[in-house]
Amino acid sequence: MTPALLLSLLLAQSEAPSLHYTAFLEEEAGPRTLESYDFTQWEPAEKKVNLFVGVDEANLRQTASADAPVVTTLPLGAAVRVVSRGKDRLKVGEYVNHWYSVEYTKEKQTFKGWLFGNTLTPFRFEADFDGDGEKEVATVVMSNDFKIRIRFMEPKAKPSRRVTSVDVMPAGQSYLNVDGGPVVVKLIAAKVAGVTLLQVDSKPEACSDYKTTYVSYQVPENKPGVLGQAKNALDVAGLSDPPNVSSYEVTFQSGAKELTVVHSRTEEDEAGKEKKSKERERYGFRDGVYAELKADPPATAETQP
Repeated sequence: MTPALLLSLLLAQSEAPSLHYTAFLEEEAGPRTLESYDFTQWEPAEKKVNLFVGVDEANLRQTASADAPVVTTLPLGAAVRVVSRGKDRLKVGEYVNHWYSVEYTKEKQTFKGWLFGNTLTPFRFEADFDGDGEKEVATVVMSNDFKIRIRFMEPKAKPSRRVTSVDVMPAGQSYLNVDGGPVVVKLIAAKVAGVTLLQVDSKPEACSDYKTTYVSYQVPENKPGVLGQAKNALDVAGLSDPPNVSSYEVTFQSGAKELTVVHSRTEEDEAGKEKKSKERERYGFRDGVYAELKADPPATAETQP
């Protein structure tokens, strides 16, 4: 992506972007109606690139139809400009969304066509996630079963072996009559965490639960151009349901590739008295995940018979 396209996107996004894809559970068993779905709807942009393609080898169609001829095929992370949104919400495959007329520019050539809304995302990251000296591309979309799907691409690998993904479950799915939820994602640089991560924050509006998931991408032996594995490195959950409140604060120790989570809890006992507590946990990063580091037991003196 050219510096001009990146600058254009930054100017277009004055607020932190978010993405959501949800559906209400019907009272009676049966297929969901199109009206039961709620999802991010993208607005046209006059001249600025404002979205990215969240899947690899997406077919840009001549018209708003899954059977329409293909104009060109777009790679994961391709930058596009939304020209217009189709009027009707439709079901294509297992997704409900709108068709979007978009423009895609490559090497000074502009392609115009249609993409279905589930393939579009505001989240695209380019960084050296695995520490091999080469940058990978990561995108975030919602899956058809309402999970947060993070994809990583090795640009120099063969097309058939260049993309891997991992799913993150949104917070609160056990308690809501809604599947899915909103997501906000940001990059955690290696200089902060000791390893490059994606921070995935999920906080459904209709639920008191929320959580942060850290996602990693690692390649065995850091071999350049080899497709690695994406993993959910750590989940940290909180609750905001007064009088019961549980919050957390995460700090990184980059030199040791460790992090510390401090849980702060407030609750009421049977007498209605407020009780506060704090708990500290330490984690070390290994093989793409954070494992809790237990304190060593105190040493005991040996006695001779």
